Amino acid sequence: MKKSLADKIEQYLKVLIERSDDKRIEIQRSELAETFSCVPSQVSYVISTRFTEREGYFTESRRGGKGYVRITRFSLPEEAANLSDLFNYCNYLANMDLLTQRESRLLSHLLVNAFNHFPAETREEIFEGIKKALHEYVKMES
Repeated sequence: MKKSLADKIEQYLKVLIERSDDKRIEIQRSELAETFSCVPSQVSYVISTRFTEREGYFTESRRGGKGYVRITRFSLPEEAANLSDLFNYCNYLANMDLLTQRESRLLSHLLVNAFNHFPAETREEIFEGIKKALHEYVKMES
């Protein structure tokens, strides 16, 4: 089966990340686009769709002549299924216009970072508490 250009770019970046000591890379869109004989927007598309927090990546970018894209791989908590449920709930609320996309992304970012600091035994309780609080918030705003 032939891989698409997006698949090839994704695989290339994942190999670079895995080979790095700190699971972080910094690239320039234009250089990567040149390597794959494509336009920089194709590289941006791959990064924005395949290197998301939900997939376990943080991305930072700066556009312009000295611009870069920094991609960092992180580990999700052991209860990833529950974290995934919360991400899905946040996305659902955003799709229903009950949260803005920005609020949903902020909440997802906070969830990923906050849960790395809690002991495993308390994460389940916290997930349920956040879900309940979100549900109550949505009821108040409706």
